[in-house]
Amino acid sequence: MKYILIIFYFLITFQAYNFEYTRTISGKRTIITSFDITEEEKFVNFVLDGTFTDNLGNYGYSKSNTTVLLNKSDVMRLEGFGKYTLQNKEVFYTRGVRNKQEQNSGVGENEIIGATGSLKELIGMKCTYAIKFLEDYYFWIQKCEITENQKKLLSNLSK
Repeated sequence: MKYILIIFYFLITFQAYNFEYTRTISGKRTIITSFDITEEEKFVNFVLDGTFTDNLGNYGYSKSNTTVLLNKSDVMRLEGFGKYTLQNKEVFYTRGVRNKQEQNSGVGENEIIGATGSLKELIGMKCTYAIKFLEDYYFWIQKCEITENQKKLLSNLSK
């Protein structure tokens, strides 16, 4: 019984310290190269240049490079790497993936794979994102469950 109470306490404590962190990004997509592999398959490499804000008052700019394999208009495989620069000039790097969805919108996952300064504590943080394209512009929202320590870190960045 004692062990059950201890486990229950830790589960409640862990849940109490989760916070939904949201980042909104928008900007412009530039296609770098594109070629047909077969009549149905196509390779595309593009760059996303944008700006972002989050629900903790932070802001900055981002640049991502993405490769995608399409079958007709469906994403078969997508992988991108991004660099995000915050208002205090600290940087974090991400890797994002998305599979088997429509080319012009979709849901995927990204992870922080590198960072500078105090942001190194964010390495390993995983987020779910949704993206939508309108011509050469993109609109992206990202949600992450973060710990109390990650929230304090992001809340206390110099504005």
